[in-house]
Amino acid sequence: MYIGSQKLMQEYDQRLLRKGYTIEALIDKASDCLIKHMYCYEKVCLLCGPGNNGADGLSLAIKLYRANKEVTVFVFESNHSSTGHQFYLDLCYQNQIDVVVVNENQIDMIISQMKNADLIVDGIFGFGQNASPRGIYQTIIEEVNQLYDKDVISIDIPTGLDCNTGIPYQSVICATKTITLTAMKNGFLNPDSLSFTGEIIVEELAVEDIYDEVGLYQLVDMEFVKPLIKHRSFDGHKGTYGRVGMITGSLEYKGAALLSSKSAVYTGTGITTVVSTSEVIDVLTLYCPEVTVALRPPILQENDFKSYDSLLIGCGLGLGIDAYRYVIDTLSLSKQPLVIDADALTILSSNLELLKKQQREIVLTPHMGEFKRLCNFSADDDIIYVAREFAREHHVTLVLKGPYTIVTNGSESYRIKAGNEAMASGGMGDVLAGIITSLLGQGYSAIIAAIVGVYLHGYTGDQIAKTHYTVVPSLLIDRIPVSMKELIKNI
Repeated sequence: MYIGSQKLMQEYDQRLLRKGYTIEALIDKASDCLIKHMYCYEKVCLLCGPGNNGADGLSLAIKLYRANKEVTVFVFESNHSSTGHQFYLDLCYQNQIDVVVVNENQIDMIISQMKNADLIVDGIFGFGQNASPRGIYQTIIEEVNQLYDKDVISIDIPTGLDCNTGIPYQSVICATKTITLTAMKNGFLNPDSLSFTGEIIVEELAVEDIYDEVGLYQLVDMEFVKPLIKHRSFDGHKGTYGRVGMITGSLEYKGAALLSSKSAVYTGTGITTVVSTSEVIDVLTLYCPEVTVALRPPILQENDFKSYDSLLIGCGLGLGIDAYRYVIDTLSLSKQPLVIDADALTILSSNLELLKKQQREIVLTPHMGEFKRLCNFSADDDIIYVAREFAREHHVTLVLKGPYTIVTNGSESYRIKAGNEAMASGGMGDVLAGIITSLLGQGYSAIIAAIVGVYLHGYTGDQIAKTHYTVVPSLLIDRIPVSMKELIKNI
């Protein structure tokens, strides 16, 4: 299943137009997707706004009329009607369909008609809406929401629901069903949006497949991930599963180095080495005896990196002058696949030019606050579009942590359906960084390591949350091998 935001859906539509499809043809294909869900109704009222969402409704009205349904169309006047809207409105008139222009004098009649209908179709505004409906739009929406016993189907997205966030504006249609076209809208991932969408059905237009070309996101679930996980070899040994180097930890932040290294071990790394301070090393050998250690020198040299298959820098590193030097040296001197997390992301934010010189796969794992330091964006911006463009510009795989974590390298983009609110605990990001670093060391590509790592992390948390109020990082680590076995077993 694909997921789109406002900008990505606009890009999808524009690309189809550039490929030679006309707007009228696309509207016709949209109504073909819609009508199959409406043959069971006899009396249908359609609310059609001035844009292409309304045009979808007008095209649908014509097909319902030709199917011998009793159809009434309510159109909202505007000086900015789309060409597609005007084309299908003219066709409605030519077919002598009952068309009523909505105004204040018609409210009582409109309410009466809707009360007598079997179905009300919401085609007022689509995914391009950026503000709360007002005036006559607001009045009609409020009246629709009073008709509790009526089926209401929204075309693509309920009018008044933000496409990107799933947060309602002041006035929003409460649909019983939403027929969304081409892709799930990003806002539908917000569970609160279900109060307005009702049942969601995704319908794909009968057009050329350009999902990946446009860069729509894919939804990752268990069935997606299972084939990606590698089986252990019969004759494998510790060298088979990679040597991982972790430049992590400091006097003030020992725990982050412990969690990230143990999660790498439990994910299956052959040899995990933590390059850190003596204070971290002393604790680490007791916490996870499977980890090897190396005392971190004041200045890292090229030879310090040569024995590793993948690297992690950042977890608990701190923000002192030494930490800055370690991040810059790692980016300048090493060549292995690299995960940059936590404090190293903060340091990187003032040295982004270092990414331009990289000739290896790099994974960045920020939460939203850390990403804000890396990339200047506002709360109103289309975050999945921003994330994709950042990854593309800087040639990195971005893991933007949060509900339905974003994973994108700029050309492939995903939302991960795993994880829960019980996992909101300090150190959880260190565990994820260790998992992804382990997978890189085992030979996974950056994008696959990120997908599998995020899903494994969230899936494990989901299993624990079935019986636990909170999911602490150390408990999650202990269950990683069990989760991997479950996922392999289910293939």
